[in-house]
Amino acid sequence: MQHTYLTAFVFVFMSLRATAQDASSVIRAERSFAAHAVQHGVKSAFLAFTDSTAIAMDGGQYENALEQWRQRPESDIQLIWGPQFAGASGDGASGFTTGPYYMKLPGADTLLLAGQYTTFWVRRPSGDWKYLIDFGTRFPKRLYADPSPNPITASLTPDPQATARSAEDAFLQRYQASGKAAYDDVLNEHSWLNLDRHVPVSKPDSFRELIQRMPLAPEFRPVGSFLSAAKDLALVYGDAVYEGRKAHYLRIWGHTPAGWKILVQVMH
Repeated sequence: MQHTYLTAFVFVFMSLRATAQDASSVIRAERSFAAHAVQHGVKSAFLAFTDSTAIAMDGGQYENALEQWRQRPESDIQLIWGPQFAGASGDGASGFTTGPYYMKLPGADTLLLAGQYTTFWVRRPSGDWKYLIDFGTRFPKRLYADPSPNPITASLTPDPQATARSAEDAFLQRYQASGKAAYDDVLNEHSWLNLDRHVPVSKPDSFRELIQRMPLAPEFRPVGSFLSAAKDLALVYGDAVYEGRKAHYLRIWGHTPAGWKILVQVMH
């Protein structure tokens, strides 16, 4: 009997370890995407790295991102970015990165604008990484800083009972009942908040402080979601409604030994 318990413990422990996936593959994909933009142009990069099912969110609308990029004109504006925080699912088939970006004209020293991007990736059967959603915010360009060469990474563990919306739906129930206090149970040391017009913040105290400074608490209306096959990483996106005005939001959830936590929240 003791041997049986020990065997079961070792099996569970090894399963959890196996799903604490190295994020280096998704980081390489993001850097390849950024390098392609520098070498071949922004439109070429997005055509090469956008999934055929990718979603573009803008102005309260949801459109196919690849079709959007096919219709956009060529431009010589340079878009530079790099990962600052990343995570990957235990099966190695999905992941995310977030980090700063800036835009400028060729040969210019002055930035046109700066902000924070967030990209959610999937690895296709061919082995190629493609993004499902790429959602950015802006902040004052004078506050731009290059990302560290060694991004922070998140380790995840599986939740066999998870669905694509289980963490989000549980949070929204608490949010409807207690408002911004609902964030208290879903933040950890890696939680990242990208709020449009603000420099991104991480860590629970900074996250809560910026949320509390928002004059309006939006109503969140999920539109789409994704759950990794390892059931440790989830994506939810949708409408953020401020007194009838529709904007967008994105939340990336990661399952940890302490439960589901917000890894990245992006809000317009």
